[in-house]
Amino acid sequence: MTGRAAKSLIAAVAILGAAAPTAAASTLKGTPSVYTFGEGVVSDDGSTRFVTIGAGDKTVVMAIATDGGEVNDHTTTTGTYTVPAIAVDGTASGISEDGETLALISPRTTFAQNTTDLQLYEARKLRRGPENITLKGDFGFDALSPDGRTLYLIEYTDPRDPGAYQVRSYDVTSGQLDPDPILDSEEEPGEMRGFPQTRLTSPDGRWEYTLYDGGEHPFIHALDVVDGVTLCIDLDMIHARQTYGATLAMNADESTIELTDRKGILRAVMDPETHAVSEPGEEPEPTAAPAEPEDSGLEAAGIAAGALVLMALAAVGIRRMRR
Repeated sequence: MTGRAAKSLIAAVAILGAAAPTAAASTLKGTPSVYTFGEGVVSDDGSTRFVTIGAGDKTVVMAIATDGGEVNDHTTTTGTYTVPAIAVDGTASGISEDGETLALISPRTTFAQNTTDLQLYEARKLRRGPENITLKGDFGFDALSPDGRTLYLIEYTDPRDPGAYQVRSYDVTSGQLDPDPILDSEEEPGEMRGFPQTRLTSPDGRWEYTLYDGGEHPFIHALDVVDGVTLCIDLDMIHARQTYGATLAMNADESTIELTDRKGILRAVMDPETHAVSEPGEEPEPTAAPAEPEDSGLEAAGIAAGALVLMALAAVGIRRMRR
């Protein structure tokens, strides 16, 4: 935890008399969802950090100023909820780009689970309380649309395989889960699997790029959170072992996305306009663009980066996956 985050939490606990930061995750080795341990998620403008604090059978949700650590708003809800993380490296998510919607999820205790509970808040008015969502099935949080009107989820489709999943969308206004998964037009349904290692959000907030270790090979899953379409970009030039501890980052002029391994070696570059990928120094190979959505809600195939991998000791306790 950073020094700034720690100071914010200390101030919040002192004010609210809460217990230790919420620290919940799967208790079974290899299960998918990992949840943040008190650091929370920061708004797009960098002004506010949203955190959750466990208080017995309740959860305190707080908006903390990143400058000075003042608690600007807080509320208490029944049950255990936390800011979701969406990659093995602990990348947190759950706040819409416009800063208006905050999403929390109830940590799993088993895989697979029969139902999934989430909460949505007006981020600037936490005290109004949440909208409670209960979904039948095993889901993880993936992303919010910039306006907070669409919630993207990872659905785990095989109780025997935590790496098998598909992307689903939930319409916040109607309160309905789209019956059709979001699929990449170039992939077969059920073909994609793997675990998200790290994520990069495009500067305009439209694209969520997530690096997966993949099944046969690593790939970048690109999710357009405005139009609700996906593109899976194969990374044949790298090995799965090179994804652990890797980072995705825009270069200085935002003309390329760079994949760097844990040793700091540049392994691949991608053009964010064409999604063409190449090894450093090579000409990029173009990647097919995602299919345009139709009014009927065209399936647009793929994987979203949502749920995380936690290597936990069953019957011993919970701990973060160590690389």
